[in-house]
Amino acid sequence: MSRRTRVAAGAVVSAVLLVALLWFTDPREIWRTLSQADLKWVALAMAVNVATVPVMAWRWSILIRAKGMVAPFWWLVRTYFVALFLGQFLPAAVGGDAVRAVELGRRTHDGPEAVASVLIDRLVGVVSLVGLAVLAYAAGGHSAGGPEVVVAETTFGLAALLVLGLLFSARLRGLAARVLEPRVGEKRLATGQRFYEALHGYREQRAALAAVFGLALGVQIVRVGTIWMLVKALGLDVPITEIYATGPVLFAALVLPVSLNGIGVREAVFVSFLHDSTTAEQAIALGVAFFAVGTATSLVGALILALRWVRYGIGAVRPRTQIDDPGVPPANELRDTGYLKTTKRR
Repeated sequence: MSRRTRVAAGAVVSAVLLVALLWFTDPREIWRTLSQADLKWVALAMAVNVATVPVMAWRWSILIRAKGMVAPFWWLVRTYFVALFLGQFLPAAVGGDAVRAVELGRRTHDGPEAVASVLIDRLVGVVSLVGLAVLAYAAGGHSAGGPEVVVAETTFGLAALLVLGLLFSARLRGLAARVLEPRVGEKRLATGQRFYEALHGYREQRAALAAVFGLALGVQIVRVGTIWMLVKALGLDVPITEIYATGPVLFAALVLPVSLNGIGVREAVFVSFLHDSTTAEQAIALGVAFFAVGTATSLVGALILALRWVRYGIGAVRPRTQIDDPGVPPANELRDTGYLKTTKRR
């Protein structure tokens, strides 16, 4: 199935979910809840969400340095923001993980290691969701949301064991490479034994993986905190233990490529798991607010691209879809070669 087909299928799933949710609720009540939001809490949630991106770039840099590659920290931050924007607004063209892999591969001239770093970063992030679920359960989350929360988090725990197998099993590394690696359309960004070795080499980088896991867990905790801030903004009465019990379920559901940017899925998760504390309309409003905060965060990437366009021309902002392109220098070399100036004059 091509990427465009998957995006179209996801759009259908999102549309069906939204229609079903709106059919059984009152859209006017959803709007009333949103219109009464305290913008100070919304602004705080947006600021905190933006602040998590440098932390995510930091954990990516740990994986990069562990393999002897070099990339400036603030370049990684900018690349992360751009990837968030392109993944959010151009889902049919190129995914966010593919953007990161391509840009890092072009900068370091090591495609297999670049793609492996992005894949491991994603997998460790998934594993951290299980850590978050365990913390939420220990803090009293087992009493929130009913048995469906326990079932969901147990399922994620089993999935985490599979993820760990993908990380550390020599037999499964090929499966991880073929199924999970970032792609542009149906094109694999890195193939062959060199990529398998780059992926599997992280098994020896346990200190780096532990640090990345700790940072990923911290980011997940803060991201759930932004949901709590939005609960406050909307004037809802949801116990924080219930929010932290629902968070891992929500983030894991958003990882699954079954919808268009999680539209409909996040609202359905909130309706299902917060039914003891909210009405369906309030839960949907919370999902819309959370989506709006995420979208606003990704717009920082649009600002970065706009500044590049003004300074260097269209050639500096056009998404690249392959790591090895002899016709266009890597992003870090554009200014040195004069390519950007030439492109701008055109």
